[in-house]
This record gives sequence, structure tokens and C-alpha cells, in this order.
Amino acid sequence: MDESPSVESVPTGGTTTTTPSTTTIQSLPTEVLTAIFHHLRVPDLASVRQTCRHWYEIVISNRTLMSRFVLSLRNFRIEDGCEQCRVLGGTRSTFEKVCLKTCTVAPAPVLWRTIGSQLAELSLSDCTINGQTLVGVLRCTRDNLRSLTIKSIKLDDHLIYDTPIDFRLERLHTLTIRSSFVYDALFHLFKRICPNLKAIKLTFSSYERWGEELVSFVATLRATLEAITLSYTKATGVILQQIGRIEQLRLRKVSLKSCFAIKENDILLLARLQPTIVHLNLENLFSASEQFLQALSAFLPQMKRIKLRVARITNLHRSFLANMPQLNYLKITDATQLKGNLDLSAYENPALEKLFVSAAMFSRNTLPRFFERCPNIRSLTLYQCTYENIHDLQLAFSHLKGLEYLNLQRTIDIGDSFFNRDVFDTIVMPFERIRFYPIANLRKLCYLNLSHCRDLSDQALMALRFPLLKKIDLRGLHVTEAGIASLVRDCPHLEYVLVDACKRICDQAVLYLCRDLHSLRLLNLESCKAITDQSVEHIVRHCRSLVWLNALNCPQLSEEGKARLRTVRTIRSLHV
Repeated sequence: MDESPSVESVPTGGTTTTTPSTTTIQSLPTEVLTAIFHHLRVPDLASVRQTCRHWYEIVISNRTLMSRFVLSLRNFRIEDGCEQCRVLGGTRSTFEKVCLKTCTVAPAPVLWRTIGSQLAELSLSDCTINGQTLVGVLRCTRDNLRSLTIKSIKLDDHLIYDTPIDFRLERLHTLTIRSSFVYDALFHLFKRICPNLKAIKLTFSSYERWGEELVSFVATLRATLEAITLSYTKATGVILQQIGRIEQLRLRKVSLKSCFAIKENDILLLARLQPTIVHLNLENLFSASEQFLQALSAFLPQMKRIKLRVARITNLHRSFLANMPQLNYLKITDATQLKGNLDLSAYENPALEKLFVSAAMFSRNTLPRFFERCPNIRSLTLYQCTYENIHDLQLAFSHLKGLEYLNLQRTIDIGDSFFNRDVFDTIVMPFERIRFYPIANLRKLCYLNLSHCRDLSDQALMALRFPLLKKIDLRGLHVTEAGIASLVRDCPHLEYVLVDACKRICDQAVLYLCRDLHSLRLLNLESCKAITDQSVEHIVRHCRSLVWLNALNCPQLSEEGKARLRTVRTIRSLHV
């Protein structure tokens, strides 16, 4: 019920003045109530929806709030009359996301009419369903469905061809089909009901009749389609050529990761036919040569993101990025993994904001010089890289003061002293001392990955002071409750903590994480073999925002303890 703040008269020395009475919560502006609701836990937000019509309308009309309501069913038979359908049919609950895994989906029109009107995302994973039932489910979600994912479903495809179609999914923009062996039947269906698709993601399968139906499907969507993913498929150069030649098709994003039949000339022809491409994923394909990269940059001058594999990171005499002034994301993998001097100058681009380098060895002075010329990088991943001089990485941070994301996974050269300011203040180097920039000075850092840096211990955690840090990955490190206590004290806003395979993590460390991190949403304790049911008590008692928990392979957890974890209402994804 809406109320307005009332006004009352108050006598003051023979005169009367009017002052507003205390404002009730119902009279707060909608934007204020929305901001308050964003800070509530999911169970409390569910109660808000049932308080009054005004609050109900605020929640269901806000996509960010509604996205927190996920209906997830696993290992059920879904049909009219089943217990889950009766419960859902008897409530006014609405969901924007529904995830069904390993379910047998039979006709259940009452259920889908109840939850389908507000549904924006639907995922069917490893489910058994026939074509007629699938069409019936989609018919009930036609008003708002924006994203559909179908993974490894068992489908009686012949019923799709015989089922009459009397609706269209006008708002469906993203279609994902993974590991399906009935592509042609699904293409036949979605070609008729999805007139406005912008992105199709087809992965982990081969195509029937050499992709004829795929090409026809893309041709039908040519007016709206912008992105296509064919990763991990047997897509061929012929298919790419046929797609590229479709009139009026203007692709912007193309992913061909691990499509091993694709060759350099196939990519260059696609680039010439589709010059509008700005995102291109060529991971795990051929090792790109200098001639190929120069030609590709000439065809795609508007490129913004590219992922590729190179034969040798030093194989370029001139930066192909010079022809791509808008490129802001670059991922390169050294296919040779050979030791030797490594020069990143071939990849310099002042516009770069995200850089991912894998399996590379950096020679002395390479990194400081490179990052001085690429100072706008906000996301940096140096995966399994080695260094002739690890201090060069520390020097590089002086040029990356806006860094928000740092991934140093499997860096064996890093030890506890890497994080110690005093060490770098006393090193004698041929650089000005002001250029030393300890990692602790990266004050904007929100994500840090130190997993499997085998020489790190509690001392490294005690040196970390990142007030904005929200995610940290410490998998496989030799850290104890002492390091965790320091971490939660100096990084109080952590939401995602991964300490799986940390053999020295104990119940006391779990207490610090659960009690002191009030915003903790994800906690991975897999293979933390020292934790007991006492950790379960800490989670149940203190975690108010936890939505994802992994406690697999923890042998000291009892079945009773695991059962208690299943009662935590906030946890949407539990692995025990």
C-alpha cells in the first residue's frame, strides 16, 4: 500500500507551524526502495515480493533484481501433477531464469503457463524431451524469452517437423546449442520462430549434410545476426565461405576456437567478405605467421578483440596492431614454448585494455618497456610465464596504476619476497628508484589470481592490502589460518574466495572467511582435507550472502554435515 508523508500542526509560542511527520518506508521514492532491495539476500527479496503490490511491481520490473531468482531443478521428472509442479502452480512466484539438468520433461502446460510469462533465460542440460513438448514449452515463454541454451538433450527430432507452429519468439536474441546431434531438426524449428536472433553459439558437434541447414539458418537471420560461434566443431572453409557470401549479413563476432579444419586462407577470405568483424577468436588453430597477421589487419581495421596462436612471439618485425587502432583486447599463446629472448614490441598498442599472454618467457627489460607504451591496460593475465628477471614484472606495475584484474597463475618465479616493499626499496638496479612500484600499490585491483604459484605462503597474504579486491584465487597454495586472518582484515570486500587444494586450510580459516567477509558469495573448499563439521557450523551461522559452495573431496565432513549445508536457503549451487 502506498502512503504519503502526513503533515501535522505543532503550536509554538502562540503560533502554529507545520512540520512533516516521520516518513514511512512505503512513501520512499521507487529509486530508493530499489537501491535498498539490491542489498537484500534472495530469501528476504522473495519476502519483499509478497509484502504489497507496489513492492512486487518494483521487483518484477527490475531485471537486475529478478535475475537473482533462479529456478534450478535436477534429476526430476517434470509433468503436470508432479510435486514440483503443484508447488510452483500454487504460488505467485515468478522467475527470470530456469535451469533444468538431467530432467525428463513431459508435457506440463500448467507449470509453464505459471512461470513462463516472465522467463527471460531458459537452460536445458542433459534433459530428455520430445520435439512436441519442446515446442509447447517455448510457446509459453514467447513473451519475454531472451536467451535459450540447449546442451546434450535427448530429443525425438521427427516430432519437430510434424508439430504446427503458431507463435514466434520475438525477443529471443541468443541461442546456444551444445553437443547436440540433431542440429538440422533444431535449425528447422528455430528458423521459423526466431526472427530477431543476434547471436548463435553452436559448439561441440558436427553438422549434418555438410552444414547445408546451418548455412540456410544463417541466411534466414541475415538481417539481425551479428555473432556466430562454431568452436570445437568440424566447421570447414567451405562453410565459412558460404556464410561469408550471404548478402546483407554483417557479422561482428566470430569464434572458431579449435576448428582444426580451418586454414589461414579460409580466415582471410572470411575477413575480406565480412569486414565488419570486430571480435575474432582463433585459439588453438594454426600458428599465425607474420604475413597472415599483416593481411588480416588490412582486412579488419576496426578490430577490437582478437585471440590467436603464434609460432613465436618474436616472429614479427612490425606490429600488425598498427593497422588496428581500436584493438583493446589481445590474447596470444606461444605455440612453441621454446626458451629464448622474447620481445613484445610487435604487440604494442596504446589502446590495449586487456592483455592475455600464455606460455611465454620474458627477457630482461622487456615488460617495463612494453607497459610504458601500453599504459591503459586494466586486465593483465600472464599465465604460466617465466622471466629472466622477475623484478621486471614489479617495475612494469609502475605503468599500470589503473590495473583492476591481475592473473599470475602458475608463475613459478614468484616467491613471498615479491610482495615485500622493503625488498624493492633496497635493490640496486639501473633504474630510478621512483619507478619501483610494489604490487601492494595497485589500489584499484578487484581480482587477483595467484593459484599454483607454488612458493607462496602466509607471508604473501600478509603483504596484500587491496581495499577494492572482490575476487581472489589461492588454489594449491601453502596458506594457513594466519594468512587468511590477515587477508580478510585487509581485503574486507571479498566476495569470491577460492582456496581449494590448500591442504593447510582448517576450520579456523573457514571461520575467518565466513564471519569477517560479510559479502562472501562464492567459496571453494574442494580438497581442503583438514576441515570438519565445525566448518559447516561456521557456514550455516555466519554466511548470509553465500550462493555457491564447493566442499567436494573433504573426507572429514560427515553426511549429517553435508545435509545441514543443503538447508542453507541462500546457496543456489552446492557441491558436496
